[in-house]
Amino acid sequence: MKSIKQINRVIIFTILMAFTLLSARSEDLRKYYPLDDGNTWTYQFRAFQPDGQIKYSIKKYTVTGDLELENGQIVKKLEDQKGWYYLLTVDKDRYLHWGEHENRGLVTNDPPFSFYNTGFTYGKEYAFAHAISDGSARGTKVVFNGYESIRTAAGEFKNCLKSTFTYINPNGSTFESITWLAKGVGVVKKEFSIFSPKAGQTLRFDRELIHATVHGKKIGGKNAPTVDNWKDYFPFFQGDSWTYDWTYTLGNGITKTEDRKREYLGTEFFDTGVAFKLLDNKGSYLYYSAFANRGIMIHGSYESRAGGQVFTYQPAIKLLRTDQVIGREYTWSEPEADQPKNVGRYKRLQHWTSEAEGFQTLETAIGTFNVLRIRLAWSTSKSWVSQWYYLAEDIGIVGMDYEAIDKVSGKRVIGLVARIKEATLQGDKVTTLAELETHEENVEIAMAKLKDDPKAREIFRNAFENRYTWKDGFPGLTADLDIVDHDKKAIPAKITIDRNLVVDFECGDCGGELRSLVRAQVSQFVTHRVYEPFEEKYAKGEAFFQVVKKRKKGMWEITADGETAMGSWYLIDSRTNEVRQLTRSLGGPVKFMIIHEKNIITENGNYIANYYPVKFYIEDGDRKHDLGEVVYDDKFVKDGKYWLPEHRILKGKLPQPDMSVIDVDLELLFRNVTYMQ
Repeated sequence: MKSIKQINRVIIFTILMAFTLLSARSEDLRKYYPLDDGNTWTYQFRAFQPDGQIKYSIKKYTVTGDLELENGQIVKKLEDQKGWYYLLTVDKDRYLHWGEHENRGLVTNDPPFSFYNTGFTYGKEYAFAHAISDGSARGTKVVFNGYESIRTAAGEFKNCLKSTFTYINPNGSTFESITWLAKGVGVVKKEFSIFSPKAGQTLRFDRELIHATVHGKKIGGKNAPTVDNWKDYFPFFQGDSWTYDWTYTLGNGITKTEDRKREYLGTEFFDTGVAFKLLDNKGSYLYYSAFANRGIMIHGSYESRAGGQVFTYQPAIKLLRTDQVIGREYTWSEPEADQPKNVGRYKRLQHWTSEAEGFQTLETAIGTFNVLRIRLAWSTSKSWVSQWYYLAEDIGIVGMDYEAIDKVSGKRVIGLVARIKEATLQGDKVTTLAELETHEENVEIAMAKLKDDPKAREIFRNAFENRYTWKDGFPGLTADLDIVDHDKKAIPAKITIDRNLVVDFECGDCGGELRSLVRAQVSQFVTHRVYEPFEEKYAKGEAFFQVVKKRKKGMWEITADGETAMGSWYLIDSRTNEVRQLTRSLGGPVKFMIIHEKNIITENGNYIANYYPVKFYIEDGDRKHDLGEVVYDDKFVKDGKYWLPEHRILKGKLPQPDMSVIDVDLELLFRNVTYMQ
């Protein structure tokens, strides 16, 4: 009897093993990793540092098309938001990694790394040798581990294909990755470990899927709900203001209530665009932006109090992403502003988390709003902080809650409850829901009155498209920067501009205000070099152009209105297709005029403005009251394929929206400029 049972067990085990092998070999890997153009995956990354800290980041990968290798092989590009990419192929039986283009440039593997092969035996290790295009050699090992069900932030995924891949460097260090592929989705989880025999330690990091879009279908949760009309919840117009009942609760229980007015006054350059300055009646401010491809972001801040600091956030705080899934947390890290002395290699980290928690109603003095509730949380070495934004369509922030919890005592240090009591939106005062409805009607009427003159649009378009921009595969660059402030000793800094023109600025000896000013100058250089298709930036129905006056010698006065045009006046030379003057509101009563006195004409006929005074003034009827003037004097140099900034002098009196004036005397010298590979 015993022998019969043993035989039965052997038969059952054999059948199970045969089923497993048959299942693996019958799978079509294309269903497990669909690499169709436009498919996207967003992951939460965690890097476990040797000092015990965890560094968080968010990465989004998109299939961006095909690339032909030197051997004629056609591969897919899986590209992240930095512009770095992996080269992959997935056919019915094999998932291959042909190389990557990261900070070292394009590196390929011959033969390609094999991550999955349906012909492999379950549990068996397969070894390969590879020649790497950088001249090195590498060995790899891969094991197909079978099937495993796992859970990530995007949900539960059953019967994922699992494999373990290891490559061995000539110095003995190893890199191991474990991959889980879910049917119809792709990579839902990866775990990595890097072992260094020299250091005697192993570094670990991982990534889990937050959400994805595959074949147009949203993956994660209940159809991964997002806020598609997110821009309606955060309107931007210079001069708009909001007044709140602002109630503090201190740690000792004492409360204090005051009116707090916040107003959009002025802009500043950050990365590839401008952010609006939201200034309150206490002198504190934040810089917000809303870009169609990046969502609502906070770029910098200042709190007007004893010891208050100017902060610039790298990366920008993403309050709400364009594809952010409701109810899903997104966490990232950056070095904390106040680092201890002799911090060493691993800086103390500050963690940020944003979450669109959902929709609710909110009672305010104006009325009851249906709001989108967003939580922004961060942790420092001293406290846990949470801030809730309550956003309503067509009006913006109608409420905020805030609390800071001491990490040692666990007690609340301070709390805040703010609720809107009135607003001024594009000149309309709003104190009731009825007045908000009237404002919305006024906006519709004003938009209906806007006309778009084809002649004006053509003149502006010709000048816009004649600007010199970094296109055609700009690789990004690194540079040293010497900063001379008011003829003082030069302060060294470093900048990185990646291929997507995102700026990273490091200056250990810069104070907050100088750091903010210099970073804005670098961002201005970058913003003016961004290539944008005209019909995307100034689409018909969203931007409206009118001829004000035709002057002599081909000069035209053109106005541009609409959300992206920002209510601007231009003087354009239609003979050379160059902008000669630009006038725009700085916020409040202050306006500015930029006068392009000198332009560089490139070998292709495009222009770069390199000497331009900026005059600030207030209009009083037909009279102008001058407030100050700054002069930008720039030098550019042709380096290979691209024109790059080499030197800037910025001098003069720079008025602020609150009517204060800053004395500016700044010199920037770019050195050791190197293109990224």
